[in-house]
Amino acid sequence: MTHSPHTAGDSISSADNSLYSHGNSISNHSPQWVTHSPQLTTHSPLTARNSLSSHSEQLTFLTQRATHSPQRAIHSPHSAGDSLSSIDDSLSSHTECLLRSLHDNQPKLNITKQDFLCVQIAALCHDMGHGPFSHLFDGMFIPEVRPGITWEHEKASVSMFHCMRKKNGLDKEMKHYGLNLDEDIEFIQELILKGQKDGQWSMKGRTEDKSFLYEIVANKLNGIDVDKWDYLARDCHYLGLPKAFDHQRLLKSARVCEVNKRKHICFRDKVAENIYGMFHTRYTLHRQALQHKIGYIIDVKIKDALVLADGKPDFKISDAIDNMLEYTKLTDHVFDQILHQSNSNTDLTEAKGILNDILKRRLPKFVGEARLKEEVLKEELCNYWQEKIMGHQTLRDKDFDIYVLGMGFGEGNEPIKDVYFYSKNEPNKAFKMEKYQVSSLKPKKFHEWLVRVYNSKHTDDQNIQQTVEEFFHEWCKNNKFIDSGNYAFICICRDVTTESPVGPLSSTPPRDPKKIFNDPIYGQIELDPLLMEIIDTPQFQRLRHIKQLGGTYLVYPGATHTRFEHSLGMAYLAGRMINVLKEKRDDLGIDEKDILCVQIAALCYNLGHGPFSHLYEQFYHESLKLTSILILEDILKDKGLKGKLQLNEKDLTFIKELVNGVFTSNKQWPAKGRTKDKAFLYEIVINKWNGIAVRRWDYFARDCYHLGTPNSFDHQRMLKSARVCKVNGRNHICFRDKVADSVYDMFKTQYTLYSQAYQHKIVNIIEKQFKEALTAAQDKLTKISPFTDSPSQGDVHQSTSNGSRKRKIASGEERVAKLSKLTDHIFEEILYSTDVELKDAREKLEDVVKRRLPKCVGETRITEEEFNNKQILQDKWNEAMIQWNKLHPTVFLDKKDFDIEVIQLDCTFSKGQNPFDSVYFYRKRNPAEAFKIKTYELSSLLPEEFTEYVGRVNYRKNSGEQKDAKECFKWWCLGKVLSSDPVTDWRRGSIAVLQSGAPSLLLLGLLYIQMLPLFTFKVGLSI
Repeated sequence: MTHSPHTAGDSISSADNSLYSHGNSISNHSPQWVTHSPQLTTHSPLTARNSLSSHSEQLTFLTQRATHSPQRAIHSPHSAGDSLSSIDDSLSSHTECLLRSLHDNQPKLNITKQDFLCVQIAALCHDMGHGPFSHLFDGMFIPEVRPGITWEHEKASVSMFHCMRKKNGLDKEMKHYGLNLDEDIEFIQELILKGQKDGQWSMKGRTEDKSFLYEIVANKLNGIDVDKWDYLARDCHYLGLPKAFDHQRLLKSARVCEVNKRKHICFRDKVAENIYGMFHTRYTLHRQALQHKIGYIIDVKIKDALVLADGKPDFKISDAIDNMLEYTKLTDHVFDQILHQSNSNTDLTEAKGILNDILKRRLPKFVGEARLKEEVLKEELCNYWQEKIMGHQTLRDKDFDIYVLGMGFGEGNEPIKDVYFYSKNEPNKAFKMEKYQVSSLKPKKFHEWLVRVYNSKHTDDQNIQQTVEEFFHEWCKNNKFIDSGNYAFICICRDVTTESPVGPLSSTPPRDPKKIFNDPIYGQIELDPLLMEIIDTPQFQRLRHIKQLGGTYLVYPGATHTRFEHSLGMAYLAGRMINVLKEKRDDLGIDEKDILCVQIAALCYNLGHGPFSHLYEQFYHESLKLTSILILEDILKDKGLKGKLQLNEKDLTFIKELVNGVFTSNKQWPAKGRTKDKAFLYEIVINKWNGIAVRRWDYFARDCYHLGTPNSFDHQRMLKSARVCKVNGRNHICFRDKVADSVYDMFKTQYTLYSQAYQHKIVNIIEKQFKEALTAAQDKLTKISPFTDSPSQGDVHQSTSNGSRKRKIASGEERVAKLSKLTDHIFEEILYSTDVELKDAREKLEDVVKRRLPKCVGETRITEEEFNNKQILQDKWNEAMIQWNKLHPTVFLDKKDFDIEVIQLDCTFSKGQNPFDSVYFYRKRNPAEAFKIKTYELSSLLPEEFTEYVGRVNYRKNSGEQKDAKECFKWWCLGKVLSSDPVTDWRRGSIAVLQSGAPSLLLLGLLYIQMLPLFTFKVGLSI
């Protein structure tokens, strides 16, 4: 469960108990609980902002401890990198929308407030039972290690729900909000377990007249439910795949009709095609992503590693399903726990080896797949494969793995077989539609079985791989199990016989084709195969487990993207940029080595990030760029890799300079990797001249996409207009004059992202807690510390960040070794530790997951002087509290309970500077001449200042005085508009007046407060 940034951490006030009396239906004519209650806002990249009603706010209060106490952010293959907590939050939103639609359109359904709350709780808790790597755990791992039991994640969700209630005392809260525990707990449990399909009514939570409620969260009747709507929409969004259906259209057409004396959710007849589209989207997702040929074998290998580790000391993985408190601690972190076990732990050597193979992409090679006529036992196919391969001279049966898997539109039946519809003219009459009434172009069957063959022998020999693939197609011919249909097999380029040896196909094998990634931002992107040599290293793969935006995901549910995809995006854009420049001017001397070096620098720029990205950089107090270079050097120690890249010392220097950045406008040329005639190359990855670089372009587009924030900046327009021109005798990247507005849009997007997300008030509070936890843990968990584990005399000394003692800085090699084992999973390692030495750190993280956080009582714009010297602002606030306490004798605000935070927000590259000052443009008719844009050519609506400073006051105590603190802050901020001489302000007209000429009553109050010292009496005044 995630919290709204607008209410995150705030306690939810008690509601009027009479409003929640059990059994009262929601009146269509007086929906007071909907229209007049405060709303909880969550940020979703799918729906921008979801405004949840007061019932959802209650739901948040009841269930925030379910997902945050302790937190279980499982990263699921079915969520394309998004955490399940984010999915559950949105699922609850879809549930409310559907319920509200049914209630508004059919008030006679008598949907009560308790119905709303129970169904939403069930939706929120539906996925709580998922184990590590989601369906891999209950679909592959548990059946192998515990074959004698039937175990599904829905049952685990119910067990987790009951454990959550007891552990966190939620029954009291549920009673407070009007739930009948005996009846409603049973109802929630039944909703999670999918209810019943048909037969005599056996549900106990609700009577048969409420049967339609069981079809909202998980629909056992026909599979159309909000769970499917959400994961189809969310997965397509994050995977960058097209979505062939509109769940909003289905939602709005939903209506309850009576079918065989039982109420069911039905849909308008005109949306039947949309239902086909929904199930076809499901098939497409499974085909292209969830059961992708490489993703599938990675899942198999992770399962194998878990099986090998299960039962070993400290790895009672399968036993955790019998104890929900232990199961709560079981997340994807188990991957890192196995991977980073000491080499002395020989029990896990084989499991570690498998996970290392995954990171280094030493995976079984995909040979081929074929459709089966029907479900066939794996053993039969293996035997048939073995019979055919026995006579082959070079291929051995033991080198191959065969898998049988199914995929389809759903349960294998006609998608609309169990769906009821209604027509516009008869909305209360339900009927079924036949397939021919929708379209004659639908498939004859809706489920298929596949056989996949993998070559488990690690080899890069393309001749052997081609031989294996040709053998597979020969095996498929005349195979009694294979569904050949009416289609001929692809023509094989040469005859293959089991008697003839395989010779070389070509004396000069072609260069490997470019690797294609499906990126949600840019679509299908291609990267040079040489870049894959770096990507497929453990050091680079580590970035998959480091969130791009640190702790922002605890406020914005969608912000779970990682440094891995950002790095790929940077490399792609860097390649595009340099090719655009080369195409426009072929006299720049750009060669293939230049392109490769620039892309390597872009790819590796983020290598030095630690847990939660920039958060760790602030704790570590070391330059990201320096650490990135150290890790890149560690990668290139592999002589084989260095040989493939064919980089000389000058090239390596060039790459390091690109990562560090070079001031290309310096009079004396500072770089050594390339001469000054190629200065423009240093402005592609990070641009120290004007800040316009692919690094910003990618993270603006990517972060907006995942945050659900509008992006007003079009980087494609600037990229296509980029051109190299002479500026003061040196080659710089310039842009067409017509894209000048895009420069401001770019920095305006930067300002928006910083103000709304990166420096969000709750994000900053959470990340401060993280840093304090890391500081408290660094002496025990030495791997998170920049200091050496074995101090020796003569080393450089530096104080720890808390100033407690001095230790010696670790060498570059030791720092790389430490960082290579550090990912976001350090959060869980501390949170679930039982070590007494980690108690302080653990408690700080528990405060985060339980939302026991300082409260931001307010923020205000401050001066640059106050920003540079925070004590000035602190003193002003302390004085305000003293005056407030004098005016309110019954209230005491203690300055020790407050923290002052100051932040800088820029709408430019360099503090306070107009972003256009360092940008040069060219005109269409004279592209060789660079110039600065004239003021009159720019919009007159641009701001006069491009940097502002914000002061925030955070209140650490969790008490009723928070309201007083907020009122004091407002009083203080409003009083700042007046000078120390209020009478002079009045005479000068500084105090605002209404149009009628009457002074503003609010400011009159402020005037009165400031003049109080002139009087001999005291009056308590609260504004």
